[in-house]
Amino acid sequence: MAFEFSLAAVLRYRQSLEERERVRLQSLHARRAALLREVQRAREARAHLQTSVRQRLQGRLIPAVELQYLAASCDGLERRQQQLQAGLLQLQVEITAQARRYQEEHQKREALESLRDLRLGEYRLLQQRREQAALDELFLLRRKVKQA
Repeated sequence: MAFEFSLAAVLRYRQSLEERERVRLQSLHARRAALLREVQRAREARAHLQTSVRQRLQGRLIPAVELQYLAASCDGLERRQQQLQAGLLQLQVEITAQARRYQEEHQKREALESLRDLRLGEYRLLQQRREQAALDELFLLRRKVKQA
């Protein structure tokens, strides 16, 4: 008789829940990485624009319209960078919450697997005892046959 864990369906369900939460967590981490890249690009664009403005101001006079445009562009990049930073903070809160959900599902699955392993150990011990009892009985029968 093969080992059959009575809660196998529950264990599979717990495994699927854990996997779902793990995938969600990975997705959030991927979004965070993309957002970090976007923050870096915005930071670099702003730094490049500021360098460009400084270089242009050193050599000659610049029309006021062009200065206003450059200042507005720089302000826009700064606002974009602030929005991205705010998005990063919000995403970090989501990642923390999702990591907690994943950890909870992981622990629930591990608890069921521990129970399954315990039951499997009990089953194997019982099987060994049955096999030993059968061997003992066979030995006694052979001994009885030899004595007769």
